[in-house]
Amino acid sequence: MPVPGYRLAAWLTNRLPLGSGPLAQSIAGRREAVARWLNWASRQRTDGPLVWVHAASVGESLAAEPIVTRLRAAIPAFQIVLTHSSPSVVAWPGSFGADAVGFVPPDEPDTIGAVMEALRPSLLLFSRGDLWPELVNQALKRGLPMAVSGATVRPSSMRLRQPMRTLLRHLYDSISWVGAVSQQDGDRWLRLGTGHTEVTITGDPRHDQIIERLPNLEPLAPLLAWGRERIVLVAGSTHEQDEAVLLQALALVREAVPSSGLVLVPHDPPGPPRVDSISQQARRSGVTVSHWTGGSIEPDSLCVVVSMLGILADVYACGDLAYVGGGFRPGRLHSTAEPAVYGIPLIVGPERPETADAALLLEMGAAVSLPDESPVDGCAEAWLRWVRDERLRVTAGLAGRSQLKQSASRATVSALLPLIG
Repeated sequence: MPVPGYRLAAWLTNRLPLGSGPLAQSIAGRREAVARWLNWASRQRTDGPLVWVHAASVGESLAAEPIVTRLRAAIPAFQIVLTHSSPSVVAWPGSFGADAVGFVPPDEPDTIGAVMEALRPSLLLFSRGDLWPELVNQALKRGLPMAVSGATVRPSSMRLRQPMRTLLRHLYDSISWVGAVSQQDGDRWLRLGTGHTEVTITGDPRHDQIIERLPNLEPLAPLLAWGRERIVLVAGSTHEQDEAVLLQALALVREAVPSSGLVLVPHDPPGPPRVDSISQQARRSGVTVSHWTGGSIEPDSLCVVVSMLGILADVYACGDLAYVGGGFRPGRLHSTAEPAVYGIPLIVGPERPETADAALLLEMGAAVSLPDESPVDGCAEAWLRWVRDERLRVTAGLAGRSQLKQSASRATVSALLPLIG
C-alpha cells in the first residue's frame, strides 16, 4: 500500500485548479493521459511483450534511450512505451526510441490500473528512480517485475532521512533489480530498502547515449560561422544566477582576450521577457547580445542567446570550453557529461556537486568549481586560464572525455531480459 495519506493527497493534487506553470501543464497532461493510452492500446497493442519505461523528464528519458534501443535489437517484437511527468518532454524532438511517448496517468488506483490492464506490460522500468507509489502498487498487485536503470540517489536526498526512509521502504524493496550508476549510488539505494533488491553497479547508461549520438551541425552553421574567429565558451542549461555571473565575467575576459565569445543556452527556452532581461544585464556589463533562433547572427555580438529546444548537446560542439548551469543551487547541477564528450573543460557553480560525473571531473582537473565569494572573478580567472593556454585546455578536456564509459546499457539489458521472461 502507498504511504498513509498519499492517495488523498494525490486525489486533491490532480484536481487542483489549473494555472499556466509547469505543474499545471503536468497535471493537465496527466488528466488526459488515461484516454490517450487506452486509445493507443486499443489500436496498436500487439500480443507480444511490452516494456513500460517511466522517466520523469528529458534527462531521464535520454538515459533510457540506449536501453530501449538495445532491448529492441535483442527482441524486435518488443513494444516499448515511455511515460513522463514533465511537460518538457512534450516539445522534445524524437521519441527516445519508444513506440509511444506520453504523460503518466494520475497516480491513483483506478487510472493507473485501467492503463496497466490495457497495456499489459511484461516489465516496468524506471529510469533513474522516479518511483510513483500507485504505479508500484498496481504493478505489485499484478505480479509485474520492476527494475530501475541508471539509478542515482543524491547524498542530500530527503528519502534517506527519517521518517521518509521508513515510510518509503516498502516502495524500494518492491523493485526486483537496480542498475546503479556508482558504488555510492548503489549503497544509498540499499539504505532505502530492506536489502532484498538485487543491486548491480552498471555505470551510467546516459554515457552510451551521449557517446553514440551523432551531432547534427548543419542547423548550427550560423553559430559556427560566428564563432570561427573566437574562443567560445558555451554555457548550457543556465539559470538567471548563472547568466549574471557569466555576462560580468565575459566583460572581464574580453579586456584581456578580445577574441573571447559566449553562447548562452538557458535551461528553459527563453521567451521575450527573459531575453530582454539577459540583454539588459549584458548592456550593464558592456556586452552586446544577439538572440538566435536559427538565422544569421550579428557578427559584432559578443554573446549569443539560443532559444531552441533540444539542440544543446550539439551546441556544445561549437565550444572551446563550457559552463554547466544549475550549480548555484544544491543538487541542481545539470549534465556535465554532455560537454565532456567533446573533450572540452568545464566551469560549474559553487555548490558541491552530488553527481558522480561532476565530482570525477573536478577531481581530474577537467572542471573548475566557482568560489562562493566573488564568483565573477573566479569565473573570469578560470575562463582566462583555459583561453590563454591551449595545451592546458586540451589536456583537461581530454581527461574529462576519458571518464565517459560505455557498456552500462548492455549490462542493463542483460539483467532485464530474464525479468521479462
